[in-house]
Amino acid sequence: MIVKPITFYVSSGGVFFRKSQKFKKAMVKEMGFSFLESIVLVNVCENPGTTQEMVAHKLALDVAAVARSLKQMEDRKLIRRTVDPNNQRAKQINALPKGESAKKEMDRITDYWNNLLFSDFSQNELEEISAVLKKIQKKAIDIDVDQLVQALVKAK
Repeated sequence: MIVKPITFYVSSGGVFFRKSQKFKKAMVKEMGFSFLESIVLVNVCENPGTTQEMVAHKLALDVAAVARSLKQMEDRKLIRRTVDPNNQRAKQINALPKGESAKKEMDRITDYWNNLLFSDFSQNELEEISAVLKKIQKKAIDIDVDQLVQALVKAK
C-alpha cells in the first residue's frame, strides 16, 4: 500500500506536532510566555538582526501577530528593535540578555522533550529525519498558499 504523504503527515506527523506543541505550551506558560512568543523569541535569538517580516515568513506566521508579539517582548526587555541602516522603514531585531536567557531555558525544555521522543533512534535515523523535514519545511515556506488557492478556485 502506498501512503499518501499528506495523509501520513496529518495522522502521524500531526500527532507528533500536537503533542510537542501541547508540552511546549505548558512549559513556556510556566515561564510567562505564550507559545507564539516562544517560537518568535527563539527565531530572533537564532537570527540576530532579523526583521519582523523575515520572522513571519520563516515561521509562516501573520506579520501583524509577529509585530504584536515583538512589541510585548520589547516592553518586557527581552528584545530590542533598531532602525535598519540599509532600510529606514525596517527594524532589525536582536535579543537582549534577558531574552537570550529565556531562550536557553526554552532550549533546555526542547532538549528534554526531544530526548524523550528520540532516545531509541540512531544518529543516522535522526539525521535522515532532520534532512527530510528541512526539505519539506523549505518547500512549504516557498509555496504562496493564497496564490495557490486562487489558482485552484479559478480552475474549477
